[in-house]
Amino acid sequence: MAVMKRTSTTLLLSPLLATVLLASGCSAMNTPEQAAASSEIAKNAAVVLRSAPIELVWRNNLDQRQPASPPGFSLPAVITTPEGDLIIAGAQDNRVRVYRDNGSEQQRISIEAAGESGALQLDNGLVVLGDVAGNLYGLDLKTFAIKWRYALGSALIGRPVAVDHDFIIQAANNQIYRFTANGNKVWSFSGNLGGLGMHLTPSPAVYEDHVYAALSNGDVVAMRAGDGGFLWKRQMVLNNDAAVLSELKVPVASPVVIPAAQSGRDEDLLAVSLFQGELSFLSLQDGSQLRARHLSVKSTPLLIGQRLFVADTAGSVSALDAGSGETRWKLQLSKGELTGPVLSQGMLWLADDQGKVYRIDQEGHLSGQIELSGRIDRAPVATSGGVLVRNNLGVLYMLR
Repeated sequence: MAVMKRTSTTLLLSPLLATVLLASGCSAMNTPEQAAASSEIAKNAAVVLRSAPIELVWRNNLDQRQPASPPGFSLPAVITTPEGDLIIAGAQDNRVRVYRDNGSEQQRISIEAAGESGALQLDNGLVVLGDVAGNLYGLDLKTFAIKWRYALGSALIGRPVAVDHDFIIQAANNQIYRFTANGNKVWSFSGNLGGLGMHLTPSPAVYEDHVYAALSNGDVVAMRAGDGGFLWKRQMVLNNDAAVLSELKVPVASPVVIPAAQSGRDEDLLAVSLFQGELSFLSLQDGSQLRARHLSVKSTPLLIGQRLFVADTAGSVSALDAGSGETRWKLQLSKGELTGPVLSQGMLWLADDQGKVYRIDQEGHLSGQIELSGRIDRAPVATSGGVLVRNNLGVLYMLR
């Protein structure tokens, strides 16, 4: 009876797998060509069994867009509260949306301008985010009130980054700030302005009390997190005076620190990506370039163990050796520009500018995909209940 039950289950799972089992049952009589064909069928069957549709759990119109409205780029954030997780995101109608994790809207908080940044939950419970008019806000999600506001003078598009009990931001005009959780400025750093740029901007990386930032003028700078003291600068673009987008080389992905324990080298590294440029590996000690790969990247790579997962603008995702930068595997997913990956439940999630979302395993096998509306320019966001994706039309999706 047990054998019959297993056979029945196999047939329900995949007719292809039944073919594999039938072929393997007479493998002694197979020719080399038949054996190779059976091996390929088995490989394909394994991919089929790993695949499952991506489920659309819920969707919300985040922006309440009007005709001819500009595209939206705000990055949703997951906020932990005693009552459960909340999802917070800025919108084009000058309001911050607060949703429960089941998609039900809890509140809208009015701000001065469209909110296009990411958000960060601070140690004191406040949530910090910015708007395109250059205002920085500390929001209280218990009372849904603005507790403090600071005028930056330039838009915040990236995501605030925690450091100790404070946070660090990088504004669109290449200024970097450290603030306390109460909105008091600790220090600021002013980089030189760039030329033609993109709407997306990187966020700083913080590691062992140092801050590393890729600026829109092509500079990568390092400074002390405590007082903003300058450490070193590396120019990644010899000429960033582009006249058209097709000639533009600019960092829009955040730099990634690769500790020596994960790179296998005797020093820590910094991976810096350029849109329509290169992926460079710099020495964290002095900013010298150790190696580079010709990859155009607009989304922050993901470091897991000794592998750096990189999605490029040619539609491929690659697993690179974190120390040497050599390719371990590469998967062509799309014809568009990819964003991501992010890690959720052990799987990698990516999206492209044609509205498609992909789920793959860490060995480069496609596990599922779904096609949504609009284009997706920011990486998915992992939550405890699934993965959030926000498109340029102002729609926020929860996928699983």
